[in-house]
Amino acid sequence: MRMIRYYKPMKQLTDSDYWQIILRRDPRYDGRFYCGVTTTRIYCRPVCPARPKPENIVIFKSPSEAEKAGYRACLRCRPDLAPGCKSINTGENIVNNGLRLIEETAGDNQSVELIAQTLGVSERHLRRVFDKHLGASPIEIIQTRRLHLAKQLILETRQPISEIAFASGFKSIRRFNESFKASYRVPPSKFRSKKSLPGQKENEIILSLLVRKPYDFLSVLSFLKRHAAHGIEKVGTDFYERYIPGKQSHSTVKVTINKKQDALLVSLKDFELGRICQLLVKLRRLFDVDHNPAHLPQTLQNRQAGVRVPGSFNPFEVAVSIILSQLISIKQATGKLSRLIQQFGTPINNKTLYRFPTPAELMSAEIEVIGITKSKAAAIRALSCIVHKKEFHFSYSSDLEKTRKQLLSIKGIGPWTTEMIMMRCFSDADALPENDLIIKRALEQNLVDEALWKTNHSYMTHHIWNEFAETLSKRKST
Repeated sequence: MRMIRYYKPMKQLTDSDYWQIILRRDPRYDGRFYCGVTTTRIYCRPVCPARPKPENIVIFKSPSEAEKAGYRACLRCRPDLAPGCKSINTGENIVNNGLRLIEETAGDNQSVELIAQTLGVSERHLRRVFDKHLGASPIEIIQTRRLHLAKQLILETRQPISEIAFASGFKSIRRFNESFKASYRVPPSKFRSKKSLPGQKENEIILSLLVRKPYDFLSVLSFLKRHAAHGIEKVGTDFYERYIPGKQSHSTVKVTINKKQDALLVSLKDFELGRICQLLVKLRRLFDVDHNPAHLPQTLQNRQAGVRVPGSFNPFEVAVSIILSQLISIKQATGKLSRLIQQFGTPINNKTLYRFPTPAELMSAEIEVIGITKSKAAAIRALSCIVHKKEFHFSYSSDLEKTRKQLLSIKGIGPWTTEMIMMRCFSDADALPENDLIIKRALEQNLVDEALWKTNHSYMTHHIWNEFAETLSKRKST
């Protein structure tokens, strides 16, 4: 991912710079560093309302480094639950990609050896660059994330502590108890509040995903509603709902936003606790939780600054839907997607809910029967084939330029399709479908200053669609 350069590189910051950032609560640095207070042994985000004395501040590069030093997370700014960073200005792609791999494989049997092997570096080098830029080793980063998830599940659910331990990635209750007590100074059982959790039913879990304000939730929902997959997801004026196939039936995921507009509320019904870790990662991508609006042009009005780039819950599903939408209207595209799901997907509830067809199921399917061109059908089969053979990976740690070239090499996938897939399936903040009619007209008519959106063309794209699509679709460009 191309780095955002709207702020001074961290390695050039002086003690005075850090203090000024904390004093003005500069949102541009939220997630870039953390400040500990030596008198209270609490660490905060730089945007925290608290105002400690300069002589009591110590700077940490990550929550892991702070907690390793014996500091506890602030209960006001919640650095342990705060949104992450969509790109981290460490000057080292290996750190960015390593963090993405850790996030993608959350809940799996993660090891430093496997991460290093995937990145093509030695374990020693991986530990060295992590320590340099984050102040913690990869295993310490993994451990901190597991503890943060466990802490959230303990506070926000009534699930058994033993199940939470395994769902958070720990392999034994003993190891979990030891790690939790070492970090939070109390055993997990005493950490849980005795207060009731209003609104939660017996088979339901409600969790919070913090977002940075402003957050234009309604525009995200509007986009997802226009592109909703039949029988797989449902989008209303104030909610997103998705149905997850299970062994016997299905579970339901529903996302709304709280009254303060600073957190998404994730309601899970009949959902296995062990799958929550990966689910939250998918939802963070889908709703672009880790974006920092402070890096967008300062000229935007508050609501416009809340623009987000909807990602994908199932990247393969979204990539197929993007291919289907080539050169036709959104309504026509969702109709074709619906036919594809009903024709090749698997019913999970009396043919009202479906599981999206797998790459193996589509790689040899006669997709033309749903009424699309041979070139589109061939492109879907080709993509399905290389995904099934693991020659193409939907991974946020993938090299973006290599991925672009690989997509463009597939017959039937052109620049527009490639940029849309990069934007939604790979979280590329700088993807630009410049052949899009609305985008072309907006740029031709100078409705936006493209120079202000350097490295953020994906956000410029959605800003244009949100603000100008209705008027530009009705008139020719001048």
